[in-house]
Amino acid sequence: MELFKNMADFTAAADGGYLIDVMQKYKQAKFIYQCHKSNILQFLTTEPQSSEDIAEKAGVILERLVVVLDALTSIGLVEKENDKYSLSAISEAYLFCESPFYIGDLIELNMSDEEKCGGEMVNSWLHGNSVSREHDPQTTFSQSFVRAMAQGVLIDNSVRKTAELLCAHPCFDTAKNLLDVGGGHGLFAIAIKKLKPNISATVFDLPQNEAVAKEYGVRCGEEVAFFPGNFYVDELPPNQDVVLCFDILHPVAVSQKESVFAKAYRALNEGGHLFYKLWFLNEERTAPSRASLMAVKCKIGNGNSHVITLNEAKEMLLGQGFGIEDILSLGDGESQIIVAVKK
Repeated sequence: MELFKNMADFTAAADGGYLIDVMQKYKQAKFIYQCHKSNILQFLTTEPQSSEDIAEKAGVILERLVVVLDALTSIGLVEKENDKYSLSAISEAYLFCESPFYIGDLIELNMSDEEKCGGEMVNSWLHGNSVSREHDPQTTFSQSFVRAMAQGVLIDNSVRKTAELLCAHPCFDTAKNLLDVGGGHGLFAIAIKKLKPNISATVFDLPQNEAVAKEYGVRCGEEVAFFPGNFYVDELPPNQDVVLCFDILHPVAVSQKESVFAKAYRALNEGGHLFYKLWFLNEERTAPSRASLMAVKCKIGNGNSHVITLNEAKEMLLGQGFGIEDILSLGDGESQIIVAVKK
């Protein structure tokens, strides 16, 4: 059944912001519990300390500690200034064990048995243990994962907002071919094709996700082509005027990111455009909170991963020969889109 006949249909009748907020707060709650179990906040005071001093007192690995402290800063439990860290007022009052208002037992009470089983993850990682493994796209990006990503970009209305923002760019007036790298569900390519019906749009993703893209194509009445492949391994199909790289490349090393950007450059025609969308970290690596928490998750899962700042992304693209044309914002305070052109 065709459920998304026009662009207005990509916006639900009810605002999903409340549910998004609940899910983000749940992630934060689990992270707070894991940090509570690590006792890391007990080694901070209201006086700023260097990460080196905190790591020495706590007996943990410095590089890993910094990632955790930056994430705690992103959710307001730690303050960071001039690369020194201190307890925020709320942590001093409620999470420092010597406070008369300490809520450690209350935190324990509110965690399920399953959540308690994973409670030692951050502590174990800080002390040098590792569950790191090579990022395996075949395992990670299952059909269920891709459907979850589709549901995420529908509930926050970013499909419609992104498509309308991009299609206002002059390159779409003449573009003939568009490639959505790691596009999975295909919703962004589909929405763009609704606004620019003469463009030929292709989703490049793992073969297992072709069924999901076709499923959403049927729902939208606007099927796009599917080109199976692994962008970490395979070359991208050439002769593209527009390449989309949306919300990908989080869990891998810088060298793998650069490799994908190089492939995108080769796939583009002269003067073609790359649109790279992400929750970029700020230069302090403490905002937005989604990106800071993602940095912890990625580092624990793959020690070589690196969640990047906007400036780091720009430098990578410049290094592959792109020119940076513009930075676009979706207005959510988090997502930004780098507009790069093949010189």
